[in-house]
Amino acid sequence: MQIRTRLTVQFSLLVSAIMLVAFLAIYYFTYVNTIEDFYDRLRSKAVSTAELLLKVRQVDTDLLKVFDKSNRDLIFNENILIFDEKNRLIYTNTDSLSIHVSNYWLDEIRRSEQIRYTDGDYKVVGIYYKYPFNRAVVMLGAQDLYGQANLNNLRTMLAVIFVFVTAIVAFAGWLFSQRALLPISRVMNEVEGILPQKLSTRLDVPNQQDEIGRLTTTFNKLLDRIETAFRMQKTFVANVSHELKNPLTKISSQLEVSLLKERSADEYKNTIHSVLEDIQQLSQLSNTLLELAKVSEDRRDILTETVRVDELLWDARTSIGHTNRQYRIQLNLGELPEDDTWLEVTGNPTLLKTVFLNLIDNACKFSDDNNVSVSLAATEEAIEVSFSDHGKGIPEQDQNLIFQPFFRGDNTASVKGYGIGLSLVDRIMKLHNGTISMQPNEPVGTTFILTFLRH
Repeated sequence: MQIRTRLTVQFSLLVSAIMLVAFLAIYYFTYVNTIEDFYDRLRSKAVSTAELLLKVRQVDTDLLKVFDKSNRDLIFNENILIFDEKNRLIYTNTDSLSIHVSNYWLDEIRRSEQIRYTDGDYKVVGIYYKYPFNRAVVMLGAQDLYGQANLNNLRTMLAVIFVFVTAIVAFAGWLFSQRALLPISRVMNEVEGILPQKLSTRLDVPNQQDEIGRLTTTFNKLLDRIETAFRMQKTFVANVSHELKNPLTKISSQLEVSLLKERSADEYKNTIHSVLEDIQQLSQLSNTLLELAKVSEDRRDILTETVRVDELLWDARTSIGHTNRQYRIQLNLGELPEDDTWLEVTGNPTLLKTVFLNLIDNACKFSDDNNVSVSLAATEEAIEVSFSDHGKGIPEQDQNLIFQPFFRGDNTASVKGYGIGLSLVDRIMKLHNGTISMQPNEPVGTTFILTFLRH
């Protein structure tokens, strides 16, 4: 069911329910008032009849019948009965009774002095009338045809009004829902017109204070993220293609040159070594890309071990020292805390070691003296590891881009690399609820700071 139809139905049902309750209340109170009014008229007529017959000596039964026939007071088919103390009928205005009379009702009237009840279509009032020299029981029953007709008319009128107003409300609700949903329809049409080739298009926000305005703003923010993702994807594909193209071109060129003429065994051997080196670069690049693709913030299921950061730093220092003997790594642990748990984090030791290896390798690679200083500080709240080099530093215009995949500054073009390391480090740190920050050194160099929050 469409929102417009649902809103119309809900609006119509709500208004109809309110009207139904109001009309039922009107009918109920009118019904009660009509009955009470009729019983009051019956009681008044019964008392006046008894007073004429029992108190006025000039009025006998025949004359009273004449009065009754001449003045009906909109009381239809009335039956008036007056009994003495011995239950003898001393007056009636009709020869054919329509109400039932019994000694039970007469005794009940004497006991209660005044009662009322319903006898079929008749409403009956019984009064125990006391006059100076005697007492009598007066019963008056009649049909309230006038009141019943008014109630029927009222019921019919309320039913017709209910149906008519419900139809008007449904039509008004349909128009109202159309007008209310018009901004949403406009937003939908604009969103449908945004193609991958037009991701720079944004929706108009006429009013930022209402819900539609906030929804449109949310759409625009989503489009910003989608555009950024598309741009990063294009950049990523372009950079990967470029990085793969260089070694593949070298391999192809070397093999083609080797096939141009016969060469000596040493020349073929040198060509094979060169091709093998290029293949190793391709393998390293592909492994790095796989690691980058596997690390995401929703893979927290791999963070299952308790890792001591100081031991992992020693391990990384040893590993990179064996493969790059020209690197000089200074590990400054300072004063270790008395509580060893302050040095522990929950995470994946392989990924954390990858972080340390990347930062140590970058620091040594970009320092003229291949020197890096690694410092560790631990408190009850956090662990902080810093990596300081003595390189050229990072230009200010590049500092916001260094964590993007394949980004390399102009001053690093002469150094071998792919521009993936820092992006991988950033993802691994986010996976471990940590952060990486950068600050320039004085006068030269850069320091990267890793922060692991313990709580």
